[in-house]
Amino acid sequence: MSNASQSDEEGEEFEEGFPLKVTIPCGIIIAVLILLAVIGNVFTIAAFVRDSKLRTVYNMYIANLAITDFLLGCISMPFYAVYTLKNYSWPFGYHFCKVYMVIDFTLCLNSVLIMIVISLDRFLLLRHGPHYEQVETKKKALLKIILSWFISFAVYSPAIIGWDHWTGEESHEEGDCDVQFAYNVPFTISTAVVEFVVPFISIATLNVLIYLNIRKRGMIHPTREKAYQRGGAGGKEEKDENKGKNKKDKKSLKAAKFLAALVVVFAVTWAPYTVTTLIISACDTCVNEHVYEFLNWVLWSKASMNPFLYAANSARFLLNFKQMLSKLKCFKFERGNNNRNDENNETVATVEG
Repeated sequence: MSNASQSDEEGEEFEEGFPLKVTIPCGIIIAVLILLAVIGNVFTIAAFVRDSKLRTVYNMYIANLAITDFLLGCISMPFYAVYTLKNYSWPFGYHFCKVYMVIDFTLCLNSVLIMIVISLDRFLLLRHGPHYEQVETKKKALLKIILSWFISFAVYSPAIIGWDHWTGEESHEEGDCDVQFAYNVPFTISTAVVEFVVPFISIATLNVLIYLNIRKRGMIHPTREKAYQRGGAGGKEEKDENKGKNKKDKKSLKAAKFLAALVVVFAVTWAPYTVTTLIISACDTCVNEHVYEFLNWVLWSKASMNPFLYAANSARFLLNFKQMLSKLKCFKFERGNNNRNDENNETVATVEG
């Protein structure tokens, strides 16, 4: 067989994509991840909007994270699904690839930065105590959210847009969509530190400080309670106050567990991708392409998992999710009844006619 015919066959195989036995299961899994990311985060945003008791400073950050994950589910994941299922062939052109990369990298980094802000917020709650609401206002929260979006855009976007102009390198290949600095080791290491190492250390440190603070309070309050018991009726007011503090500490401990879960999910979904990205920047052939693309989807799966964490942590979010689901069921039931009534009316009209 000639080299020309071999290359033609390889080209045809590339355009055809994966065989159906691979495409169908992968397509189903990807579709489920996208639906969970979109629907779950729509529910989270809707709960924040419809329930005034959820519109706190802390939940402003949660809502922003939900918006970020929702956009990942609407933009990053669907377009990359086409790229993945077409055997890593990008059909949308070079310029849209640039736009897509700017959006995707901005969203991914913003989700990381907001996690730092959420952890910092819980630490400040314990530090300021009853003065927290006076110190951490909604206006401050909005400024932090705007700043997080600005930083997220500024870190990657200039390099994504202008790398080829700055360096004079033209590394774009037809049918491919990747950042042009992917094989620049110093830049990739720098961005990995900014995007994963520093955030992970910051979040982990803040969560340890939160846990130690709560544990310290938990050790103090039982001692006080025993003293109040020995003090008789005179210590009743102080005992009630101590019970209130214990209740707040239990609430804080639950929030700390939620943050710990976020840290674990962040580490599990981001660390493998970051490590493989660093390896590929130094050695293009050292990581299997399928493994790398799989880890890309593992990273995005965080957007699908976060709504479940919100529901597990907050009874208020869970209640809103249940209410919205029940309304959807009622709507479908009423719509079904209306359709059946319309059919019956048409049947009666036909018989009478």
